[in-house]
Amino acid sequence: MQKIIFFRTAWMKEYKGITINDVPRHGGKYVEEHGFGAEVYNFQPYQGKMYGFVEAGYKPELRHIDIRRLGASEYQDSIGGVLVVWVARSCNESGTFVVGWYKDATVYKTRQDSPQGANRKLPDGDNAIYFAEADEFNCCLIPWNKRDFQVGRGEGLFGRSSIWYAASQQGARIRLDVLEYIKKWEKLCK
Repeated sequence: MQKIIFFRTAWMKEYKGITINDVPRHGGKYVEEHGFGAEVYNFQPYQGKMYGFVEAGYKPELRHIDIRRLGASEYQDSIGGVLVVWVARSCNESGTFVVGWYKDATVYKTRQDSPQGANRKLPDGDNAIYFAEADEFNCCLIPWNKRDFQVGRGEGLFGRSSIWYAASQQGARIRLDVLEYIKKWEKLCK
């Protein structure tokens, strides 16, 4: 079975840094308070790779991604071959929509520092961190005005967490539908 994980982040058009026309919205408490999050660079390639961030949690302490739920052993720090599906709450409509994906990604248990020279500076001067990386050619960002695959919230679906493993019965259906949706978009993303 395909290893899939869903990461909910702030809504942006490009995810290539903050610009006058592209600021993160609906990204949770941190984004509301600070006006940015490390996901602002999720689709900014660097040397043929994408580096994506999701907030795994930070209070009362930094949290990790449970990569064991993707098949990793307790001793692994990362797992490869994962389909990372990025979702965000739309600015124009209510609901959470698929904004893009990383195929054949590596997902890390803990936050990783940006590669040296990647120019992923955040407004506070820190470098953006990440939890997932993939080859640029395996990544697709759906144009903001074409994002139409809605992922529900509630029992068996996305809850309060920004990470969803889609392990419920409803999740199994969403997984299949997302795989079909990605097939439709693959030719357009190349």
